[in-house]
Amino acid sequence: MELDVTQPTILLVDDEKANLKVLSELLKKDAHISLAISGQQAIDKSLVFRPDLILLDVVMPKMDGFETIKKLKAIKETSEIPIIFITGLNSADKEKLGLTLGAVDYIYKPFNSEVVKARVATQLKIIRQRNELQKLSQELAHASEIKSRFLANMSHEIRTPLTAVIGYAESILAGEIDEDEQYNAISIINDSGQHLLSLLNDILDISKVEADKLDVALIPTRLFKLIEEVKLLVGDKALHKGIEFNIKCQFPLPSKLITDPTRLKQILINLLNNAIKFTDQGFVDLVIKNTPPFLQFSIQDSGIGINSEDLSKLFIAFSQVNNTANSNVGGTGLGLNISKYLSEKLGGNISVLSKKGEGSCFTVKIKLKEADDSIWFKNQTDIDNAIVIPCNDAKPQKKLKGNILLAEDNKGLRTLFTLILTKLGLTVTIVEDGKQLVEAALVSEYDLIMTDIHMPNMGGVEAMNLIKLTGCETPFVALTANAMTHEITHYLDIGFSEYLSKPIQREKLVHVINHCLGINSRIDEIDIPENNLCQLKNDFLDDLSLDIKNIKNAFSHKNWQQLQFFAHGLNGSSAVFGFKEITKLAAKLENGLQTGEFPTDRLKMQLIIDNLTTTFFSLIKK
Repeated sequence: MELDVTQPTILLVDDEKANLKVLSELLKKDAHISLAISGQQAIDKSLVFRPDLILLDVVMPKMDGFETIKKLKAIKETSEIPIIFITGLNSADKEKLGLTLGAVDYIYKPFNSEVVKARVATQLKIIRQRNELQKLSQELAHASEIKSRFLANMSHEIRTPLTAVIGYAESILAGEIDEDEQYNAISIINDSGQHLLSLLNDILDISKVEADKLDVALIPTRLFKLIEEVKLLVGDKALHKGIEFNIKCQFPLPSKLITDPTRLKQILINLLNNAIKFTDQGFVDLVIKNTPPFLQFSIQDSGIGINSEDLSKLFIAFSQVNNTANSNVGGTGLGLNISKYLSEKLGGNISVLSKKGEGSCFTVKIKLKEADDSIWFKNQTDIDNAIVIPCNDAKPQKKLKGNILLAEDNKGLRTLFTLILTKLGLTVTIVEDGKQLVEAALVSEYDLIMTDIHMPNMGGVEAMNLIKLTGCETPFVALTANAMTHEITHYLDIGFSEYLSKPIQREKLVHVINHCLGINSRIDEIDIPENNLCQLKNDFLDDLSLDIKNIKNAFSHKNWQQLQFFAHGLNGSSAVFGFKEITKLAAKLENGLQTGEFPTDRLKMQLIIDNLTTTFFSLIKK
């Protein structure tokens, strides 16, 4: 018969077999029972079996209970075992002596079954709590050790690109780099800055994972457009290393699915970057196939592989596999943990097969839920006939139009913002703090106000509140180093229309300004041939029917968060294409949800959605 390892073990010590039998019958349901008939036998069994609790008779021949407990407490291996004395002696002095020697309690003869069970149960509960605390303490110590190693690694990871940034920047300023070499130097500075930003993003993401606050937004997603974007982002890295990079589709595959495209890309890019990083020659393949009820992505490489004993560590936060052969590559040790969390959030999982020296295969599965208008592609020709994915060279460079007021106390950032915003075609007024921001806003009208949060004299939040008291309806953008989810939510809740987290990337900056300026940054102000512009507008109208369907569906299901997401997207996209009425209605819907006016006024929401539908049909007729 196998023992239940979850049950505690109790050693009963008494020279009278009748007492052992009675106690065994009382306690056998709740514990494994071991018996000893002398003090020496109790010591020998304790050293071999390490019981959780000992019930020890006081009066025994040769070695009594008091002598036995002294010896047990003197031995390191048995010193921590709790001991309850069994005795027929009702003497305060004897009881005091036993407790002084280390006993935790007394049980008196003749036995009262309920009292025996209660006293033993109390000690077993204490033992369980002590064991749990010891386990927790060990886990905390282990976690502390891992995080200490992580911080030491991060010090190296951050210092390495910083050395490149500072070194090349100082050399350029000192005139030590020839003009024809400066482009290469600036590229290295940019690459190092992007690497530092990716490290920071990983650290921020893991804080959200630990708090279970890393959200996903499930929306209709064009599968092959997403794959092409992934290819554009990682393909050059493989090319530069001389590695063959292939995308292999095992048909049939859906054209659209419901997922979070940003998070799915994050998973795939992380795994592909890892594969390229640890592959010096050969190939990296991304294989896509339908495995109901999942869509499966496999990242296969011919790289250095992973030791079998290290596979279990891969998805643990702050843990890194020691690859001495590739000690020149690094990272946070967080990417795989984040990817695992996200794949589970998307209804699937992530697994790995690897052999040292023979490469690895990471498999990501996400729940496959088709979009309503999805079709199944049977081969590559179906894809080529259905979609055209624009390459980077074909992207129009948008010239924005608008008058912007910006507050920033850092001189270098003021210069940088002025350079970027004027290059985008915007008129920029720069001030240094919140007080100057209020004064400028009272004197002139602006299309957009951007402000740092923490500034001397007056911060951005206080300045915004004072300006809004005058009745100003100009949208505000928060410029902040606070990128935690709850902080961003706070800024949006108190009245900011958008936020930008420092360090600010140009693409995100353009997106935010474009959204806030709305109809002032229409796509027809860019130098695009008329026939192309008409085609783009027609494509937008084709997608608009699905956007309105998504809005109606979210409204009927009272999914206010998703409704705000779709309204936000429609607000920005319709503004780009110059559909003013759609933009106005989408903005009303988004702002109402953002400020809390909705969903209390559901009638007003219904009216806006009905107007959106009517406007859509009128555009189609034109």
